[in-house]
Amino acid sequence: MTQNFAEPMVLQSRLLNIDIIRGIALLGILVMNIQAFSMNFSAYSNPTSFGDLTGINFYVYYFSHLFADQKFMTIFSILFGVGIVLMADKIEKKGGNPSKIHYRRMFILAGFGLLHAYLLWFGDILFPYALAGMIAYTVRKKPVKFLIMTAFLSIGFCSAVMFLTSFAIPLMEEADLKSLLAVWAPTQEMIDKDILVNQASWLGQMEHRNFMASKMQTNVLFYMFRIVGLMMIGMALFKLDFFGQRFSNKRLMISAVIALALGLALVITGNKANFDSGWGLDSMMSGIQSNYWGSILMAYSYMSLLVVFCRSSSLMRLKGLLANVGKMALTNYLSHTLICGFIFYGWGLGFYGRFERSDMLLVVISIWVFQLFFSSFWMSHFRFGPFEWLWRSITYGKFQPLKIT
Repeated sequence: MTQNFAEPMVLQSRLLNIDIIRGIALLGILVMNIQAFSMNFSAYSNPTSFGDLTGINFYVYYFSHLFADQKFMTIFSILFGVGIVLMADKIEKKGGNPSKIHYRRMFILAGFGLLHAYLLWFGDILFPYALAGMIAYTVRKKPVKFLIMTAFLSIGFCSAVMFLTSFAIPLMEEADLKSLLAVWAPTQEMIDKDILVNQASWLGQMEHRNFMASKMQTNVLFYMFRIVGLMMIGMALFKLDFFGQRFSNKRLMISAVIALALGLALVITGNKANFDSGWGLDSMMSGIQSNYWGSILMAYSYMSLLVVFCRSSSLMRLKGLLANVGKMALTNYLSHTLICGFIFYGWGLGFYGRFERSDMLLVVISIWVFQLFFSSFWMSHFRFGPFEWLWRSITYGKFQPLKIT
């Protein structure tokens, strides 16, 4: 019986492609998250609620919304689903119990997420990803058709609920309406108070941070349908060998161009409608539908183009840097909080509410450069990122070998 040496090489190539795409997604997420770190949270969705929106600041906002908002988070969610299948398959091949390991990993990740949200930054995604990962795991062995159909039903349900909720806004009690407006379009007094709180010490931020974290985690339970659906899409794409060699460059490029054109058309149309309507409360629910669906099309386009990029023999040094960022995704995600928290919060430099959008873009680029080179330095000496190593060690109940010998 002959041994197939090609299969491990194909698998390694596919894993490298996934690491590169994950690295790009991780870096891209910061383009939007920087706003939640540095200015009133309402500005993340309603750009008119805080800060200057003229000149270069408008173009930075528009570029970020058009090409980053929800696009890289969508890719990250899809790749989380890929990771679930990869790890389960690997453990099964070794004769282990993937369910036991998976749920232990997700419980630990949820713990990391709770600590992250309540001790450092309310905008944590680790906790909802852990919950979604527990749900998505149950369908990992389903066929591609089932995964894709169920995924879009789940994503569509979340969209439908948001759309229907917009019809309830005119029927709301005055107190509920004021509460909603405080989140979407806060008064100057509310903004001043928010700046004061975030420029306070770590302990001084505690009550505000806990309140925001609890609100975010309550809201994300509703958004869970989208996250689970995206993870299912990731599982389906992996089974189709989307990240491998199944689809030709020509086919990927054609589908990427079509998806990008449709996605951009949706996002641009929706954004224009929100500006035309003055970013009223309708924009909070029904107004985000265009980007909700457009971001999925654009994320698919990005991934298709990146698979083609990964196959090419050009920019190999850059690919290596990006792959190392992807291998340390958990560490790099948490370091976003540590770096941005130090820059913007009162326990650091306290620049919260003082940066223009153009200034924030410079911060993002600086963090990108740092993470690209630090990740490669670290991975040249160690097997895992610091938090990846901790996660793995707790999962298996013993310290894992870290240093490369």
